[in-house]
Amino acid sequence: MKDFATNYLKWFNQQSKVVKAVLCLLWDVPNNLARFCQSALKDNMVGMILAVVLGLFGGWIVFLIDLVCLLIKDKIYWLDDLGLEEMTENLFKSEEKAEPAKSAAQEEAPAVEAPEEEKSEEENN
Repeated sequence: MKDFATNYLKWFNQQSKVVKAVLCLLWDVPNNLARFCQSALKDNMVGMILAVVLGLFGGWIVFLIDLVCLLIKDKIYWLDDLGLEEMTENLFKSEEKAEPAKSAAQEEAPAVEAPEEEKSEEENN
C-alpha cells in the first residue's frame, strides 16, 4: 500500500496546474486518492476514512475548493496542512496526559491590586 501511495503522490505532484485542474473535474477522484495516499503514508486511519467519506459524499463541495486551491497555490490541502494531524492522532491515544500539579506558589499567588487611578475614583464615590 505504501509503495502505491508513494508512487501515486510522486506522479500526481509532477503534473502541471492545468493537468491537476482537469483531473479535478473528474468528480475530484484523483485528488481524494492523493488525500488517501497522504494519510496512508502516515498511518493516519482517521485521515484515510475521512478521505473515503469525502470521496463518496462530499465530491461536489470539495471539488470547488480543490479547483480554487489548485489554480491559486497548486496544492491540495489536507489534515497536515491545516494543523489537524496532531488532533487526529490524539483521538485514539488511550492514555491521557494528566495536567501537572500546581505548585504552592502558583496556588497562593497574591491578588493584583487596582491601579492608583481606580483606587482614587473608588474613594471619591
